[in-house]
Amino acid sequence: MKFALALLALVATVSAGKIELPNFGRGQLHNDIQDFIDLIDTDKVINIFLQYVAEDAEVKDAIAFLESDEFKGLVVNVEHMSEVKTLMDYIHHAGIDIYQIVNLLNDFLKLGHLTPPDFTQRVHKQLTGGVRGLVDDILAVLPKDELNDLYEKKLKSSPEFAKFVDQLKSDNFQQIVNKVYANPTFQKLLKRADEAGIDLELIKNLLKVLWGIDVPPRPSRFHVRRF
Repeated sequence: MKFALALLALVATVSAGKIELPNFGRGQLHNDIQDFIDLIDTDKVINIFLQYVAEDAEVKDAIAFLESDEFKGLVVNVEHMSEVKTLMDYIHHAGIDIYQIVNLLNDFLKLGHLTPPDFTQRVHKQLTGGVRGLVDDILAVLPKDELNDLYEKKLKSSPEFAKFVDQLKSDNFQQIVNKVYANPTFQKLLKRADEAGIDLELIKNLLKVLWGIDVPPRPSRFHVRRF
């Protein structure tokens, strides 16, 4: 539960009527990302998340796992990957205070801080249920077409956003994906997602189409039988 509240606290720190990023960056890339956030009805997303945390046993169980020492170990391993350091340094220099954001989450997980390179109205609704329901209910309130149109527009009109997308399509980021994906703890998360009925193949294809990210094949021992 603490981890869920940590996520909400992070949202609250950048929210005033609607989510903004006043203290987490500067420059064109910061503005580009804010344009995407402005399309989302963040009140609806937050309300859905709050209701799942309060009422859904499966989501509570998933959050409990995110608070476990096992998950904290995964976070530490990922944060210390050289590829992650390279990516975070790029995002930092592009104008997003990614280290400040990550360190806020680390505080809630009681993990050490990472050092940046230059440091010297609630609506009650019927829940679909489960982790799959949480994903589906949030996706249902996102303006997918508008987000996609803005993505295509930004690629053409914003050099900084285009460079950011290039970073996500780079070999460095692919190495991050490969290493995280091979981590046994991450495989357990994927197995739980499988068991919850989340369409991982859809997400995998979406990552490839939008960001050029190739997700490796699942190890056979983690495959869930399909009937």
